[in-house]
Amino acid sequence: MKKILITSAGTGTAFSYATAIAKNFSDLEIITADINPAQYVTASIYSKKHVVVPSSFDDNYRATLEKIITENQIDYYLPLIDLEIKNAYQSEYLTTKLVANNSYFCNAAIKKDCYHTWAADLNIQTPARLKLNKLKNGDTVVLKKNGGFGSKDTKIVKYQAVNKYNQNEITAYKHIDGDEYTIDCYPLNGRAITTIRKRVEVKNGVCIKAKITQNEQLTDTAQKLVDHFHLNHPFCFQVINQNSEYYLIDLNPRLGGGTSLSAATGRDYFSAHIAYILNLNVEDFLDQNIDSCIVTRQYTNYLMKVL
Repeated sequence: MKKILITSAGTGTAFSYATAIAKNFSDLEIITADINPAQYVTASIYSKKHVVVPSSFDDNYRATLEKIITENQIDYYLPLIDLEIKNAYQSEYLTTKLVANNSYFCNAAIKKDCYHTWAADLNIQTPARLKLNKLKNGDTVVLKKNGGFGSKDTKIVKYQAVNKYNQNEITAYKHIDGDEYTIDCYPLNGRAITTIRKRVEVKNGVCIKAKITQNEQLTDTAQKLVDHFHLNHPFCFQVINQNSEYYLIDLNPRLGGGTSLSAATGRDYFSAHIAYILNLNVEDFLDQNIDSCIVTRQYTNYLMKVL
């Protein structure tokens, strides 16, 4: 039986992978790892074993993972945070087990303040970078830091609040007011398979209502990313639309927690990725049954431990 190690197992993305494996790949054994013990990690209900690991910022993190993979005879290593993927590429051993997009793409995604350098060559628009010392009273700006992920690392603030943040860690961007879209993408034999999700309602940074649409322009953007970065694994990115112009605001070298919304249409990106890893037919899981729809999200409670 093959074994897969899923780290950052407390994330929604990890849970989606774990449920996909439990449903469609019962002969693949799951090992989960997280900074929290199993009773606080819902994905662990599907794992054969759960391991508590230090933070990915810890100096011993890489060595800890190498030990886990060796001792448990892991075949595949699936990290779900951008910096973890970058970390893995710094270990020759972890790289041999890694199932993720290449380091070039991962580094490009992490260096948010450099998006404009390669995006311009691909004719992809990005929000203008702003100099902090040129901001004026009343300006609204977007603050981001390299390596940040999720809404917790993106702040929309007034000029007066900029000084609350570490000036050495943040970059300011022009605030673009418009509709936000997330594009889930699977590179299938070099072709970008996409699901376009318009964010209808967001609570605490999590999209709970989405409109699924078709959009040739955004699919073309996904294709440019697939071609330029030579991608083989699924990923997602976010754009904002203003006056029919799309601006790339975030790039993720892996799937996101919201990708499960796309799966409701019949395109199960998580299962497709596992099928690719196992050298099975990916297309079995990418048959989108509905081209346009509304998807809502509700949460389910799991009893993890009786005290």
